[in-house]
Amino acid sequence: MYLGQRDKQKRKAREGVALHPGKRFIGRTEKSFDFLGYQIHPDRRLRPSATSLHRMTERAHRLYEQGASITRLRQYVTRWHRWLLGGLDELVTTKGSVTRYWVYVLKHLDIPKLFR
Repeated sequence: MYLGQRDKQKRKAREGVALHPGKRFIGRTEKSFDFLGYQIHPDRRLRPSATSLHRMTERAHRLYEQGASITRLRQYVTRWHRWLLGGLDELVTTKGSVTRYWVYVLKHLDIPKLFR
């Protein structure tokens, strides 16, 4: 632990804020990690994390079960995609257009009448 880190921890402890030792890392990373819904990798652009994709499909599934129309589901996916880019256009991978995520959601919803 660096001397500066110890000082920061003591100051935060006095302020009533505690850092969980297992949930913080200060240093270099060679592997990817998830942060705020993005997967961060040193040699790649940002992409949605697996957790973020899972939560998106779960929410879409709940909307569908509650009787949301296909238009409403499409709006949700479009807005989620807007969040994904959210001012980070240059940093987020452009491989996944909104259509790609829309198809991803439809496959996970298992709506039989759409694919007949």
